[in-house]
Amino acid sequence: MFSKRTERRSIASQLILLFTLATALLLASGLGVFYWLVVRHAFAEDNAVLADKISALSADLHESGPNIFAEELKGRHAGEQTVYWIRMLDSQGRTYAETPGMDRSLPPEIFPLPQKSESAVRSLKDYRTGAKLFSLVALSEESGGQAYTIQVAQDRSSDERIERNFAFLFIIVLSGSVLASGFIAVTVTKRGLRPLGEMTRSVGRIGPTHLKERVTPADWPRELQPLATAFDDMLKRLDDSFTRLSQFSADLAHELRTPIANMMGEAQVALSRTIIMSRSVAAAMGRFMPTPTCSSALLQTCSTTRCASRRRTVQFKSRFPTTKPISKSQ
Repeated sequence: MFSKRTERRSIASQLILLFTLATALLLASGLGVFYWLVVRHAFAEDNAVLADKISALSADLHESGPNIFAEELKGRHAGEQTVYWIRMLDSQGRTYAETPGMDRSLPPEIFPLPQKSESAVRSLKDYRTGAKLFSLVALSEESGGQAYTIQVAQDRSSDERIERNFAFLFIIVLSGSVLASGFIAVTVTKRGLRPLGEMTRSVGRIGPTHLKERVTPADWPRELQPLATAFDDMLKRLDDSFTRLSQFSADLAHELRTPIANMMGEAQVALSRTIIMSRSVAAAMGRFMPTPTCSSALLQTCSTTRCASRRRTVQFKSRFPTTKPISKSQ
């Protein structure tokens, strides 16, 4: 069963990733808070302007009366860039006067219930039609003994476009900042880990014949000094071990040199004696061994004796033939 080979973690990649993520988080938080403050400030400013507009309309209605107020509303030309759309309803809910073209995009029924001028902004209602965004408010007023309802719509489309552009700029700034922070993280990490590479090259020069060299902790940054000290201690222990091993080898060779020499001398003496004894035995055996002529004569004599014995046996059998055995019937 084969185990999965796990990828080794890189300190540099982890530092770059953590630094980039931390920077992105801080930038996103800072820019997000800044965006929220800007939008909130713009919203509060629009509400303040709308409240001033409502107060001005209420004062104008009380001072000039409903007829002059209605003439002022009808006097605006349709198609002009209008920020405020105003409609005045009588006590029966019928349109008394309004900004030209308001009935096409802002019917009366979409507005909230009328409130007093002091609390009208609190009941603000947002309404979207097409690409435009309106803030709707309604207030109840009296003029000449008659009750009137004034409906005001504030066009906030330009503010929404500004907020959208600001959000797009926010994303661009955040993306550029993240890329810049990643580049800075790579540069800082490489510069910060440079002493490790130098220590690696310094340690790579140390071998069995250079155990006297040291890394010198004082020359390294504070974070690497404990590592350099531990490595120097290890080199010292290795040097002491190599020294003791070399001394032991020398002592062992000295102690074994004399016994081995004595054993070799005794072996050579025994070997020379064995050679001398074998030669003496061979010489002694050579005196008693028959010569080739004597051996031939001996063999011829034995052959002659064997032939004579055979002839005597044949003559004996011819003179005394063998008798037949006596049967039981005789």
